[in-house]
Amino acid sequence: MLFNIQIMKYLGSNSLAVYGIIVNISTFVQCCAYGIGQASQPLLSTNFSVNSWQRIKELFRYNIISVAVLSLLWVIVTVSIPNVFVYAFMTPTIEVLEIAPSIIRTYCISFLLLPFNIYATYYFQSIMKPNIAFIIAVLRGLLISGILILILPTIFSSEVIWLAMPLTEVIVFLYSSYLIALFV
Repeated sequence: MLFNIQIMKYLGSNSLAVYGIIVNISTFVQCCAYGIGQASQPLLSTNFSVNSWQRIKELFRYNIISVAVLSLLWVIVTVSIPNVFVYAFMTPTIEVLEIAPSIIRTYCISFLLLPFNIYATYYFQSIMKPNIAFIIAVLRGLLISGILILILPTIFSSEVIWLAMPLTEVIVFLYSSYLIALFV
């Protein structure tokens, strides 16, 4: 909702239409990341319950490989052929086709780290660190993203709003990585 308000305030309805497409793409990416997290959670939890940290490290490595492949795949596809998604979700105007590639490419860079950050919440839930998982989720979904969505267009140009999610994912990735290094 906050993104919608800011996009309409600074960029207009064509940009909002492109954002609608991005939300749909992002839903697919998030669902893939949830799948990795949900599939790994019982394995991680079981090994945590018997204090098998070597097995947890091994599972973590496989999960990170899966997350990395997923991330690269989605970024390559969205950056390479952004207008395919435009046509998949709407009958675009010429104006939308002109602005969509730049917007999609900028925003979808966040897909490099989004799956890792989602996976991190599952990882911390699995090793009985629900507070850390909660903090990561709130930072990603509300706090950091909300602050950046509000301040970026006021400090810089309106187009910088598309960097809100890539910057959010970088900040959360750094925080999550630091904590994971303590618990892997």
